[in-house]
Amino acid sequence: MKLTENEKCTLKLLVKNPLRTNSDIAKELKLTAQGVSKIRKQLYEKGIIKGYELNLDYEKLDLNIHVIALIKIAPSAFKKFRKNELDNVLKSKYAVRSYEILETDVTHVVKYAFKDIKEYHIYFRSVLDKFGDYVEIKHSFVLSSEGMIKSSTMDLFLEALDVL
Repeated sequence: MKLTENEKCTLKLLVKNPLRTNSDIAKELKLTAQGVSKIRKQLYEKGIIKGYELNLDYEKLDLNIHVIALIKIAPSAFKKFRKNELDNVLKSKYAVRSYEILETDVTHVVKYAFKDIKEYHIYFRSVLDKFGDYVEIKHSFVLSSEGMIKSSTMDLFLEALDVL
């Protein structure tokens, strides 16, 4: 997608700090606050900015167990269960990110976060109890918050903006 230089510069500043005000950005880019507001609106309309997401510290929120689950949902599950019932697997309160993949043995990859291993076991047991033969946890990788090396996409987005 083609972006103007002002759009790129505004995006870079927002990637580094999404809470920056229009006035602050305007000062740095030598624009008016109204101009920055218009640029932000254009970025929303183009679908580049979809919203703002907080980057929280999992450990400080006592979410110490992370699970990456490879899940297979049988096609017949979509006929037997309502979509909002299957959302209990893919969009549950524990799901951090969910991805649908085109694979025969695995249909979704979901990253979950839990307070402890007990909460993890209770959740996955309830999924298996409720969905039985329709949802299969093919594999799960249990990780700790202490093992997290990187949790920001800032560098990736800044580099992508440089080549646009």
